Amino acid sequence: MAMRAAFREPQRPLLFVLALLIHAGLFQLLVSQRQAAALLPERLTVLTLVPGAEKLRPPPPPVAPVTPERLPALSLPTSMPPLLIAPPERDGTSTAPLIDWQREAEAASRKQALGAEPKQRQKDEPSKAKPEFGWDRSRVHPVEPIESGGFVVRLSDRCVIVITLLAMPACQIGKKPARSDLFEHMGDATPGDWKDE
Repeated sequence: MAMRAAFREPQRPLLFVLALLIHAGLFQLLVSQRQAAALLPERLTVLTLVPGAEKLRPPPPPVAPVTPERLPALSLPTSMPPLLIAPPERDGTSTAPLIDWQREAEAASRKQALGAEPKQRQKDEPSKAKPEFGWDRSRVHPVEPIESGGFVVRLSDRCVIVITLLAMPACQIGKKPARSDLFEHMGDATPGDWKDE
């Protein structure tokens, strides 16, 4: 049945015959080349060296030795001794301002203590525990131990394999609920955050 369908088209038998003729022609060409190569005598190449060829070559021109150019002699620069300038003498009219180091230290410690009080108040207040971010647990903790022995291998956020004595697959079915609490604590400042500085 398939042979009849193949030969119903008029082009297929023509293409088959054409391919067969091309193959036969190539085979004939290869066989005739091989027979012709066997009948031809081998070609020999003879290389001869003429003994007087080296004498006819002119000698190379002489090479002058390369010498560096001489620079003119340079004289060392004469240096002048540095001029020493004495500080102006004090005439007693201008005096350096006196710094009261004790008063400056007390002011700095007072400023430091006042700045530390708000931070101390923040530390004393009980902080709210932030809820855990909803990471995909299969990426964060792919393998977790079980208290009763064995472990859980998380394949995705919804499918796990529990391995104890036997391997038991488990998947959660249904639509995953949307999380609307992801950005609730985005504006909360954490103690020691870089924004506090």
